[in-house]
Amino acid sequence: MRNQQMRKTQLPFLALCAVLLGGPVASEVKIFGNAVALAKVPGIELSRKQQRHFNEFKAKKSYFGAFYAAPGTDYSFWTRNFHSLNSAKMGAKKGCELGAKVAKCSLVAVLFPKGMDPNGNGLAGLGQRAGKEFASTYVKKQKKGKFGAFAIDGASDHGFSYGWVSAAEANAAAIEFCNVGSAQALARLGIEGRKWARSNGLDKCRVIDTHSPD
Repeated sequence: MRNQQMRKTQLPFLALCAVLLGGPVASEVKIFGNAVALAKVPGIELSRKQQRHFNEFKAKKSYFGAFYAAPGTDYSFWTRNFHSLNSAKMGAKKGCELGAKVAKCSLVAVLFPKGMDPNGNGLAGLGQRAGKEFASTYVKKQKKGKFGAFAIDGASDHGFSYGWVSAAEANAAAIEFCNVGSAQALARLGIEGRKWARSNGLDKCRVIDTHSPD
């Protein structure tokens, strides 16, 4: 839930794969490649300020993301690093509508893993930032004979743990770390934005992988 109103809002395909980190617990992790594609909706006119914001959005490509603009205004809102294209679009649309105080904002463009179909249903997995941390720091931090876990929320935040003596402790710690990031993201939103995010479960963290001892 990165808020980027009017400035920075803070939202080839290698493989869509399941990852199993040592032990019997099946992972829910879906990892994509590093290449990012942008798909733009044709025929959308942007003001100068909106175009400048859109240029920032394009320059900082990171999936999943979406850019919405309020017609007839200078207001725009974008998301990136979300864990699904649907939630990225939902967040950007609502942020635009709340900030511009208009009934409807227009979708301008989306960011997604290269090689995927942005028009397909259920395009989701780890956002690019979380995916990179999962594949590097999280894996490297795990200790032999100890438990760890990786958790994500319904938007763009995540948290992980390592070095715990039980799966329950590892899972609980990962959730708490994820909750910290989610709470910080919520704090950047207005009252209505926080209310909407909570009502749609974007702040809810869940464990998607538990690392068991070798």
